[in-house]
Amino acid sequence: MSDTYKNAQNGDIDAFAEIYSKMYTKLYYLAYHSLANREEAVNAVKTASNKAYSLIRGCAAEEEFNGLLLKKLCEQIIRHYREYRKVQPEYEKKPTYIKSVMQKLTDAERFSIAIWAIFGLDPKEISMFSGLSETVVAAKLRSAVQKLEARL
Repeated sequence: MSDTYKNAQNGDIDAFAEIYSKMYTKLYYLAYHSLANREEAVNAVKTASNKAYSLIRGCAAEEEFNGLLLKKLCEQIIRHYREYRKVQPEYEKKPTYIKSVMQKLTDAERFSIAIWAIFGLDPKEISMFSGLSETVVAAKLRSAVQKLEARL
């Protein structure tokens, strides 16, 4: 275990920031391509990182902490999806072409393909972080890939 990680476990915010910075970009891309707008993406990542910061002491290694960060972000994205079912989200006025294509996928497809593409995880690993079954993740990946191939 590195000194930086030990320091982060002991509450050193600068050490935490150093460890967190290695994952931030991927976390943000996952949130941005999964949620309706930038503000929601930033808030989801911020909330997930705050929760992970409070739980870092329970992680034996940096890799375990990275998994915790991803799991906490997945929880935030799913929370937003549940809110979207109640009230249709207002999407960004001029989303990128890729994001506009992603918005046409179902929630489970968009979520699965984003984690797969950004983190390179297989369906079994995605199911561990997302709470979706491995079978559902595999099916959603296949359908998302087919839809994206047709549009991109």
